[in-house]
Amino acid sequence: MFPQKPQLNRFIQPLTHLTCFSCNTENSRPFKDGDYVFKEVEEKCPKCGSTKMLITGIYIEERQLKERER
Repeated sequence: MFPQKPQLNRFIQPLTHLTCFSCNTENSRPFKDGDYVFKEVEEKCPKCGSTKMLITGIYIEERQLKERER
């Protein structure tokens, strides 16, 4: 009755968006198990070297979605 979407073969890796507490630099990295929004993580800031960052978002880039639909 309803057309089915084709099965997608490959998994798209989500990205975790981080913000530094010290200098407010925004950075992203591949998603890791246990990540959630507003989690404080001990990762080094690429700009100031601080070791405290906040996860502000988890997402998939739009261009990756478009490539997957092809």
